[in-house]
Amino acid sequence: MKFQIDIIPSLIIVLLSSLLFIPYLGSVHLFDWDEINFAESAREMILTGNYSQVQINFNPFWEKPPLFIWLQVLSMKMFGINEFAARFPNALFGVFTLLLIYNFAKKKFKGHVAHWWVLAYLGAITPHFYFKTGLIDPVFNFFIFLSILQFYEAVKNHQASYNSNIHFIKAGIFTGIAILCKGPVALLIGILVLFAIVFAKRMVWYFNFWNLFLYGLLSLLVCSVWFLPETIKNGPYFLTQFIQYQIGLFSQNIAGHQQPFYYHTLVLLLGCFPISLIVLFGYKKNEFYTYNENLFRTVMQVLFWVVLILFSIVKTKIVHYSSLCWLPLTFLAAYAIESFSHRIFKFKAIYAVVIALIGIIISSALIYLPFLIINNKNMLMSWIKDDFTKQNILAPVAWSYWDILPGAVLLFSVLIFIFIYFKSTKLQNAFGVLLIGVMCFVFLASVFLTPKIEAHTQNSIIQFYESKQNENCYLYNVGYKTYAPYFYAKTKPLQFMDGLNLKRQLYFRTQHVNYFLELNEQERNELDAIEKYWLMNSNIDKKVYFIAKIDNQQGMDTLKQLKKIVSQNGFIVYERVSLKTSTP
Repeated sequence: MKFQIDIIPSLIIVLLSSLLFIPYLGSVHLFDWDEINFAESAREMILTGNYSQVQINFNPFWEKPPLFIWLQVLSMKMFGINEFAARFPNALFGVFTLLLIYNFAKKKFKGHVAHWWVLAYLGAITPHFYFKTGLIDPVFNFFIFLSILQFYEAVKNHQASYNSNIHFIKAGIFTGIAILCKGPVALLIGILVLFAIVFAKRMVWYFNFWNLFLYGLLSLLVCSVWFLPETIKNGPYFLTQFIQYQIGLFSQNIAGHQQPFYYHTLVLLLGCFPISLIVLFGYKKNEFYTYNENLFRTVMQVLFWVVLILFSIVKTKIVHYSSLCWLPLTFLAAYAIESFSHRIFKFKAIYAVVIALIGIIISSALIYLPFLIINNKNMLMSWIKDDFTKQNILAPVAWSYWDILPGAVLLFSVLIFIFIYFKSTKLQNAFGVLLIGVMCFVFLASVFLTPKIEAHTQNSIIQFYESKQNENCYLYNVGYKTYAPYFYAKTKPLQFMDGLNLKRQLYFRTQHVNYFLELNEQERNELDAIEKYWLMNSNIDKKVYFIAKIDNQQGMDTLKQLKKIVSQNGFIVYERVSLKTSTP
């Protein structure tokens, strides 16, 4: 598959996407958990010089392979260890993704499918927004999608006298890179898509055993550039723990994010507004397109349903787990818009009204929110029962009436969309206004609303962590999981003679292990309880700060040896100041 780059449109895409994705990347703290998790792993790589192993709190971290972390390391080497550097790789891959889909569609499709595909991606809420985050998924999705494009080429040419091995080799290389981003789920998705295409094409086998072997072999060879040296260096334990964790994500609620089966369906329907509704109303196949064009539509449908069903079955559910659906979803929206524009089938008035009504509801809520917080916060508080959330709302955040701007832009866009629909015969103008409006809305929301959300939810406690960057102390979170102390307090590895390290090493000796990775889950929980008790009750060698949420202090408010020093926005910080020579 060779691309002929359309130079002028590609330059416009680079300029536009750079203006949308790069500004303000560093204006907001990283969000707990995942954004801080990955950035902290990159920081620890730089600090320790150990670039072969992903770490958290200077302990091996087997949940993710290192490729995305390496990209963040390179970014931090250029821009410093900060939020901008952590998010820059995704902004860059946002540009790459839009260039890929435009030039592929420009070559393969007649009409303006390429333009609509780019605009659909930019004009959908979550697909656009995620290029401005420090999460793995945009990079992972890019390489998985490259492998799916190779499957399409193999299907398209399977009846000709054609050697398809090269496509499966390329697909294997791209899948191997994706495995290095996020793990073996990449290979699972690839294999499921391969066989699902066969089923969708009514059992037409476009590949053979040798193709499948080459695909699997290249996938494993590429990812083995990290897995093999890591296994040789640390033994098979690391690899088995990594695989067990990946399996656990599918079969258990490991990350604490169990949701109902239909969770990802709702996420895609609402998060990908308005393109999700456009696809619902324009899913029909039509003969305006050639066989090969409709074949690609079939492949995109297969990819969409494989990912949606797979991650609906998976026990652990987080918004971005279904993000690979965004690429086929935005294509299908582009396919539908082009069909509507050519009057291949009708975009009924009721469809336009539904899109407008949902847009009006969302925009009205966003316009009303600043007024509510500025003028009637007590009413908002009366709707909330959770004490921690109430304290979040009470954070002293400087809302202004300018914060209605994102909602106002969205409202104006849907009103103009519905006006053009009923007053003009050119449907493409109505869709263009709607998608450009949502694109501007997402950008403005990231500038005006995201900083306010961050300030309400975590800013105060992150400022506390930042104040401890130069203090030699222990930070211990009680009752909830967070990665924020590591990144924002710039924690360093425990020194050999630190009391907490001596306590930890003593426990390792009693369990006949050398490091944390060798402990099972029960032993890790036991060690955590021992460390917590020691920090709270035993002789300590430096100050300890205990951080908890207001609704889960676990009795710390009753301990006389602890002094409350911070109580702000739902977070409580206790200090233990008695300093004595520590003995394990």
